[in-house]
Amino acid sequence: MAPALDQIILSSSEKDNGLADRNTFATRVAGKGADPEKKALLANVTKRIDYSPKFGTELHGIKLSQLTEQQSEELAALIAERGVVFFRSQDDFDLKEHVKLGSRWGPLHVHPLVPHTTENPEVIVLDSRLSPPGRYNTNNSWHSDVSFEPYPSSFSILKFDEIPEAGGDTVWSDGYQLYDSLSPSIQAFLEGLTATHTSDIFRVFQANTGRKTFGKLNDSSHPVVRTNPVTGWKSIFTNSVFTREIDNVTPAESKWILEYLNDVISKRLDYQVRFRWEKDSVAIWDNRSSFHTGVPDFKPYFRRGLRVTVSGEKPYFDKETSSTQTKAFEKVAEVIVAKQEASEKAKQEALEKASATTA
Repeated sequence: MAPALDQIILSSSEKDNGLADRNTFATRVAGKGADPEKKALLANVTKRIDYSPKFGTELHGIKLSQLTEQQSEELAALIAERGVVFFRSQDDFDLKEHVKLGSRWGPLHVHPLVPHTTENPEVIVLDSRLSPPGRYNTNNSWHSDVSFEPYPSSFSILKFDEIPEAGGDTVWSDGYQLYDSLSPSIQAFLEGLTATHTSDIFRVFQANTGRKTFGKLNDSSHPVVRTNPVTGWKSIFTNSVFTREIDNVTPAESKWILEYLNDVISKRLDYQVRFRWEKDSVAIWDNRSSFHTGVPDFKPYFRRGLRVTVSGEKPYFDKETSSTQTKAFEKVAEVIVAKQEASEKAKQEALEKASATTA
C-alpha cells in the first residue's frame, strides 16, 4: 500500500540534504548471461500477451514477490529484450518487496527532487494530490527516467495502488525500432554524436516553489546512440524532457536533430504500446532503450503509486557490434511465419477432409 501523506517527504531538510549525492552506478549488468530461453521464469507463466511482435509483454501467473534470484535475472533479460513487461494482481508486492526486487538489479536511485517515502528515500511517490498548480509533470512528455544523471537508470519498477476510474494510461515507445528504422547514413551520423541531458526542468520548478533538493541537480553528456549491455542492440538515447542539446553542433542543427527524433518517438504508433492500469498492476521497463509518457486525462480522479528506479552503467556506444533488434528478430519472425503456415495448412486439410467425408 502506498504511504499516507504524512509519510511522504516533499522537500529536503538538514537530515536528508545530500541523499541524492550518494547515487552510484551498477557494478554488474543484471540479466546479462541469463538463460536465453528463460525457462525458470517462463515455467510459471499461465498466459503471455505480447503487445506487439517486438515490444511490450504482459505475463500472468507470476508473483514478483516470489521470484528466485535466477528468475529475477531472466526477467531482467526479458525486459531488456521486450522494453517493458507488465504484471497484474500483484497485491503482495509491497514496499519491502518493491525495494528487494530493484536492489537485485543494482543500486537504487534517490531522486534529487521528487517526493519519497520517510522509510525509503529510494522509493518515490507519484501522487496526483501532491501536484500544486504549475508543477512540472512528465505526463504528456516522452522521457527516459533520470537521463540527466551520469549513471542513468537501467530499470524502473512502478506500481499503482490507486487508479482513476477512467484515463491515466501510460504509453511506451521502442528506442530499438527507432534506431533500426533510420537510414544507414543517418545511423552512422548519429552514432558519432553526444547530447547533453539536464535537470533544467527541476531547476525551474525549484525556483518557482522554493522546494529544497535532496542533492545536486546534475547535467550529463551521453551518446545519442546507446548500446544496451544486455542485448547488445542499439537504441536512440535522447528525449524531449531532459535532452537540452546535441553537443558540438550549431543550435539550429541541434534543434533540427532533436525535433526529428522527438517527433518519431511521439508519433510512430507502430513503435508504441499503451497500458491500462488496474489496481495492483506493475510495469517494469528498460530506460536504456525505451521512452514513456503518462497520459494526463484522468482529472478529476486521483492516481497514486510508488516507483523504484535502478541506477545503471555509464551509457556507451559499442562500435564493434553490429547487433540490432531487427537482426535478432529475423529468427523469431521465421518461427512466427512457420507457425502461421502450419496452422493454415492444418485448417485447409481439415476442410478438405470434411468436404471428402460429405461427398
